Amino acid sequence: GRGSRHEGAPPVSVTEVPELRIELAPAAAAIERAGRRVAELFTHAEEPDRGVRGLEWTLGDLAAHLAARTQLFAAYLAGTATPEGEIAGIAEENRRHIGERRDRPFAAQMEEMGSNVSSFVASTRGKLGTDPFPWYSELTLDVATASGLLLGELLVHGLDAARTLGRPWPIAANDARTIIRAAAALAPWYVDTEATRGVRSTYRVSVRGGPVFRVRIDDGTASVEPADGDADCTIRADPAALLLVSYGRITLWRAVATGKVVATGRRPWRALRFERSFLPP
Repeated sequence: GRGSRHEGAPPVSVTEVPELRIELAPAAAAIERAGRRVAELFTHAEEPDRGVRGLEWTLGDLAAHLAARTQLFAAYLAGTATPEGEIAGIAEENRRHIGERRDRPFAAQMEEMGSNVSSFVASTRGKLGTDPFPWYSELTLDVATASGLLLGELLVHGLDAARTLGRPWPIAANDARTIIRAAAALAPWYVDTEATRGVRSTYRVSVRGGPVFRVRIDDGTASVEPADGDADCTIRADPAALLLVSYGRITLWRAVATGKVVATGRRPWRALRFERSFLPP
């Protein structure tokens, strides 16, 4: 992920938006399942140099990234490492870690990833979802929100690999909801300050089965608020479709064309601007 930070942004707290709270135990169980699915998927991969559909990475790079990112999540939760630098620097950190691991075979990458996932899940036991979790840009998330981000890494990059390998990769609605909750909590740090300069719009995002929340764009900043209140545009979405739009894996046009996303309200056309307002996590 990469991001754009504006000074004075509030600490990440989902207490003001109860809809964005994530239940830790089910999220940890979902991470464990996703890790196993990714490892099984890579048993079908044979060419490390094969380009990944939609990314500038090869399958070897993707496997290295998954090993590296899961290692960091596990270390941050265990308290053996802390994130360094800004959210905007995550992409560069990813490149560095891929370079360090790129030449390892798939089996070794997946073994490391599996071990990291197990460590992370084990560390969640005995923790509260609201316990602090250190993040980049000197932010403090909570453990449940961080779990949603890790689930997103596994399932979205699993989709990247599955598309490349021509394998099916269904994403369960509940897992999509968990990832959307985590991504929404971090939305203020991923606003595209250039694309939203001078823009003032309020969106209600209504995911089928939850969550429902509002996002207010205000001249290069974004805030996430409870669902009640005024909105220029309401975006109603299938959970998996909104997840893939949020992570830049499908376009909003495609999601609308297939009926998975519907925009209503006074200014429904602003939904297209919403998609362009954020950098992908």
